[in-house]
Amino acid sequence: MAEALLGIVLDNLIPFVQSEFAAFFGIKEKAEELSRTLQLIKVVLDDAEEKQWSNRPLKVWLQQLKDAMYVMDDILDQLPTESSQLGCLSSLNPKNVMHRRELGHKLNEIIGRLDRIAQARTNFDLRQGVRESPSEVVEWRQTSSTIAVPQVYGRDEDKGRVVEFLLSPSRSSEFLSVYPIVGFGGLGKTTLVQLVYNDPEVGNNFDLKIWVCVSENFTMESILCSIVEAITNAKSERMTLDVMEKKVKELLRSKKYLLVLDDVWKRSREMELGLTQDKWDKLRSVLSCGSKGSSILVSTRDKHVATIMGTCQAHHLDRLSDDDCWSLFKLRAFGAEKEEREELVAIGKEIVKKCGGSPLAALALGGVMQSRSTEKEWVEVQKSEVWSLPDENDIMRVLRLSYSCLTPTLKHCFAFCAIFPKDMEMVKQELIYLWMGNGFISSRPNLEVEEVGNMVWNELYQKSFFQDVRADDFSGKIYFKMHDLVHDLAQSISEQECICLEKQNLNDSSRNSHHILFHRIDKKQFKERAFEKAESLRTLYQLNSHEFPFSSTLIPTTHSLRVLCINDRKIPSLGSLTCLRYLELRRLDIKSLPASICNLRRLEILKLKSLENLRRLPKHLTRIQNLRHLVIHECRWLSHMFPDAHKLCHLRTLTVYIVKPEKGHSLAELRSLNLGGELRISGLGNVGSISEAENANLKGKQDLRQLMLSWSNSGKSKSVVGAKEVLEALQPHSTLKLLTIQGYEGTQWPTWMENNSATHNLVSLRLVDCGKCRHLPPVGKLPFLKKLVVSFMDDVRYIDMDESYDGVEAKAFPSLEELKVSYLPNMELLLKRETTHMFPSLSILYIYKCPKLQLPCLPSVKHLTVWHCSNEQLKSISNLSSLNELYLRHSDQVSCFPEGMMKNMTSLATLEIDYLSELKDLPSDITKLTALTHLSISNCGKLECLPEQGWEGLSSLRHLPIHNCEGLESLPDGVRHLTSLQSLTIVKCPVLEKRCEKGTGEDWHKIAHVPHVKFDRF
Repeated sequence: MAEALLGIVLDNLIPFVQSEFAAFFGIKEKAEELSRTLQLIKVVLDDAEEKQWSNRPLKVWLQQLKDAMYVMDDILDQLPTESSQLGCLSSLNPKNVMHRRELGHKLNEIIGRLDRIAQARTNFDLRQGVRESPSEVVEWRQTSSTIAVPQVYGRDEDKGRVVEFLLSPSRSSEFLSVYPIVGFGGLGKTTLVQLVYNDPEVGNNFDLKIWVCVSENFTMESILCSIVEAITNAKSERMTLDVMEKKVKELLRSKKYLLVLDDVWKRSREMELGLTQDKWDKLRSVLSCGSKGSSILVSTRDKHVATIMGTCQAHHLDRLSDDDCWSLFKLRAFGAEKEEREELVAIGKEIVKKCGGSPLAALALGGVMQSRSTEKEWVEVQKSEVWSLPDENDIMRVLRLSYSCLTPTLKHCFAFCAIFPKDMEMVKQELIYLWMGNGFISSRPNLEVEEVGNMVWNELYQKSFFQDVRADDFSGKIYFKMHDLVHDLAQSISEQECICLEKQNLNDSSRNSHHILFHRIDKKQFKERAFEKAESLRTLYQLNSHEFPFSSTLIPTTHSLRVLCINDRKIPSLGSLTCLRYLELRRLDIKSLPASICNLRRLEILKLKSLENLRRLPKHLTRIQNLRHLVIHECRWLSHMFPDAHKLCHLRTLTVYIVKPEKGHSLAELRSLNLGGELRISGLGNVGSISEAENANLKGKQDLRQLMLSWSNSGKSKSVVGAKEVLEALQPHSTLKLLTIQGYEGTQWPTWMENNSATHNLVSLRLVDCGKCRHLPPVGKLPFLKKLVVSFMDDVRYIDMDESYDGVEAKAFPSLEELKVSYLPNMELLLKRETTHMFPSLSILYIYKCPKLQLPCLPSVKHLTVWHCSNEQLKSISNLSSLNELYLRHSDQVSCFPEGMMKNMTSLATLEIDYLSELKDLPSDITKLTALTHLSISNCGKLECLPEQGWEGLSSLRHLPIHNCEGLESLPDGVRHLTSLQSLTIVKCPVLEKRCEKGTGEDWHKIAHVPHVKFDRF
């Protein structure tokens, strides 16, 4: 890291020494003296970086050097701004004289400090030698951006034993079993649990699967919060512990669940928030509300954790064999398609023996050898001094070796990752933005800075510093994690430099802290000016947008800050933060941003999120000439942008653009901008001419992934240009993945949608409120389309009019997985000509207020939700033979279900009937749903009875909630045959509740066998 910092300082210092301002301010000689001092230090840095792990005083010396480099970089970063402000003044001007004196004092101070550091280098017997760096980018460019599926070797037997435990019939008689998996770090415990967790047979055995990464923070609050978020798939609101416990019990009650508690640590002096017997007893009491057969898998390094938590003998994970380690190693070292080179195999197998049986070490070592092609280079690694490091285990030696082989830029970018909490899932693009904001990466010849960041990330991934990578097809985001040992490595490198502040370490920031992230901290715990003791604070980042508003008084008024990300209700004072490159503001209660934000001339990334009252942006925003990414999300009332957007010539992301008839707000402003990512254009009713739309040049923006074209926000438009002509001229590049068209006022679709020339690669398409169109474009032929949303189109009768599909060579919607149709009152069929093999991949179908729609045979559909259904529509549901979940909501047209509606639903596991206000009885064939585990009936006030016969057919039914069905007065006698029923909940059914009262109710004997019976009379 010191090498990278010194390189940044020299890159900035040398041009300044040569500039006229150095001479003008009388500091040229001092700057040259400083440059010579830094060169003396530079020639020994390679050796110092390698020796620091076994020499603590040397590590301290490097930290002192880095701290001084930060201060020096601050001075150099401010010089251009100050020079431009004072350069127009006379050298005799008092303000100029005073400034030169202050600058001379600062330089004298830092030169003296660096002189002392340079002299101290002689205490360490360091060899001189500078690593060649021109090949750095060339080396990165050879790496692949492809995200490979990780291979697993040597764990089949382990997986079999864990799966056997979970599926064992004896587990079904226990309410909660806990199976610990024990092994040292890097041995593959998490990978093993992932293999088990994703096994289809295991999945079919449980109602719920929940994954919680515990790590060092074993607290009731964090674990329960994670459970709630995992089940609901949403961020949980701030709750008291008592409310959270009740919520978890509600979600788990009577369900057979599998919970993974990954990476649990026991409490110790170093791990204050680790596991204790008392903590586990309290958590277990909350988790014991599930049904019989519920299980918990625990992965841990500590056998004492297994003793505290386990209900059976722990599974101890053995080291991988040398052969399995070799298989992993050569996968990275040689690549999947490269041949093994005979002269390297013998050396490689000797190197692999140093892995200690760890798959993580084998992959990391393979990453080290990936860029080494000669026998000499392989021998150098085999005989490296890192293998003799004291106080290090085999895995950490391997990781240190892997780190030491990185280029300075890669080292700097990797060490910064220590700022994030352990086991956090990170977003690739966001990390690259943070690297950019801190100046760790910069553009190279023929390479934009974002491209360099992408290469850096890819290189770190290829060398196993990042793992658990997953890509979101719709957002395009790439998520990833760091192994906890890799995170430990990053922390050992950065020490106090990069700090993640949580409740347990609020006092950890120090003078040496340059990057601070904080989360899960109450506002009251912060003291005024909590960060001012940091000498050169670069990053202040609040992790979660839903956390407490961050007081502006806590922001240090320092020139050094490069990255600021906070939640606040009031706009912080930004005037002094002249070096800011990255600014993210969330939850501000303001209607407009202050004009002073336009003075942040270094700003490259500006993010505005959840500014619910924001109406306008500053009109002089184009003064921020370095701005590259302007990201605006959840600012729904924003109606006024800034004029002359074309002046921001470096802009690469502009998520929102509002067309206005005023000068400087036309679509033509986008012409020269090389935009990528997401772009939402509204106000298209204000487009004044076809040429204006053509000048937006959307067809030339090949990096755009998401595009929304909207006629909303147009005000009282007086445009004489037809909507079809405008949309025709707004043809995007064919690389587009997500397209939304909203409020379109044309009667026909543009040519590029009719012939699919620009929509061929779409994975998501939303057509909303395009009411004048009588049909849709031929979307059934889009080969990669996974999600389709169509709504508010009164005259549409079919999703696709094409009659050429034969079901063999030409299949309609070959990749579509999710279809949502709503407010289509005249839609009759999905396809005008329905075929046998249409929608072969469709899994989720959502229908809202489409009363005429008849469903064809759709054997792949697993999930169906229908709102405001009719009897005719219900008849066609029987065509969905693979249905797993069925939700019928809000209808006043259904008094009874059609005969035979459920005869083909042999896979149906969940059936929810809600607000069918005229429903009087359920179909008799409901009792033939042998796979049904959850039946919910609510808000059906006229429902009078349940089927009398056949309840023994519901052999899998586990949960039966009945809510607000006042007409239901008794339970059929057949309920006694529901032997698998675990929970019965009756709410606001007064007569039925009385009949089911324990011991005294007339129907009690029918439900006495049910473990959990709950009434709630409100």
